[in-house]
Formats: sequence, structure tokens, C-alpha cells
Amino acid sequence: MIRFIKSVPGALIAANVAMLIILKALCAAWGIGAASWLVLAPEFWLRPWTLLTYMVTDSDAVNTLFSCLWLWLFSRLALEIGSERQLLVSYAVGGLTGALFFFIGASVGLCPYPLMGASAAILGVIVFAAARVPYMRVNLMFFGPVSFKWIGIIAAALGLLAFAGSNIGGGLAHLGGSLGGWAYAMVLRRRSAFTRPAKRAREKTLDELLDKVRRSGYASLTADERHQLLEYSKKL
Repeated sequence: MIRFIKSVPGALIAANVAMLIILKALCAAWGIGAASWLVLAPEFWLRPWTLLTYMVTDSDAVNTLFSCLWLWLFSRLALEIGSERQLLVSYAVGGLTGALFFFIGASVGLCPYPLMGASAAILGVIVFAAARVPYMRVNLMFFGPVSFKWIGIIAAALGLLAFAGSNIGGGLAHLGGSLGGWAYAMVLRRRSAFTRPAKRAREKTLDELLDKVRRSGYASLTADERHQLLEYSKKL
């Protein structure tokens, strides 16, 4: 258990569970208004830490459970083609760009309610991984092999369903999280032109391995290539 929590996926899942417990404890002690100490409001400068706490705080156990399941599943996939640092950054970027879009909506009166939940950050992880290896195939129960790009597209589209109800702020956050994950993937793809020669060589090899995954799937890699892919990703 300790080893799991020390990993990035384990730490993020533990943070989501811990924040649910803290939220319930605060509300039990001081009423529902105590949630304002954890959720993101348009006046975030009054409680700046909520930029971080909102993205690991869900409203109830069911939402937290689904957030943890999605995070566990897609973290495993993301770590097959990237490092734990990239996973953590994609989560944070998704959460922060989700917050930015929420603030934009709030500035024009579209977001009357505070924002909470891990979905924008998790969408950042999913779309990041999908943009890095869009043609990598994964086996999904009931569907069989599916290209990762379609998983990213479908996940982003489902996130936009929030616009169909009254949760405009959630829809904007989901859109921002998806775009943040995509943008981070594009940054990594283009960064090799500005790195030192030795690092550029590693990134060229990494890009070649990722291209092979895109063309033929992860299963087409040899054992040595899989090891190279993991090791080079960790060094970026």
C-alpha cells in the first residue's frame, strides 16, 4: 500500500479520497458552507489554494469512486508511453486550464456556481496520452481493440455533455482540461528542436518508437524497445 501511494497515480487517488473525507468532516462540523474552503469560486484570490484543492475534491463518494477508477485506468495507459512526471504535469495542466476556462465563463456571468471535481484534470491526462500516441490500440471490455485517439475524442466529447444541463462551469472546465492535455502533448512533441544534442538524440529515438506505436500498436514493440520507450520517457 505504501509503495502504491508513493507512485504518482497512487498519490493522486489517495489525495482524492483524503479530500472527500476532509470535505465531509468540514461540512459535518460547520455546515455546507464550509465546502467553500476547498471548491473553486470566481473570487479565488480569497482562497488561492483552491486552485489545487478543487481538482482533487468531488462532492460525494460515488463521484470520487469514478474519478479514482478513471484515474487508475488511464494512468496505467499513460505510463506505458510516458513518465510519472509527465502524468503529474498533464493532471495539473488539465486542472489549471480547466480553472482558467471556468474563470473566463464566470467573468461573463456564465458560471454562477463554484467548481469542484477531478474530471478536468483527468481529461488532461486522457487527452495528453491520446495526443502522444493516437494510433496506439488498447483492448476495452465489450469493444475490443480501440485506437487511443478515439478514446481521447470520446472522453472529451462526454465531458462537453455538461453543457447540455445547467453545469456551464463544468462544461467549460472539461473543455479547458482537454485542451490543456492536448497542448502539453504538442509542447513535448516540439521541444526536441531546442534541447542539447545528447538529449535530442534520445528524443529522436523516443519519437521513432512512438511513431512505430502509432503505426502498428504497442504490441509491435520488442522487449528492448518497450524498455527504451519507458526509460527515455522518464528522462524527459
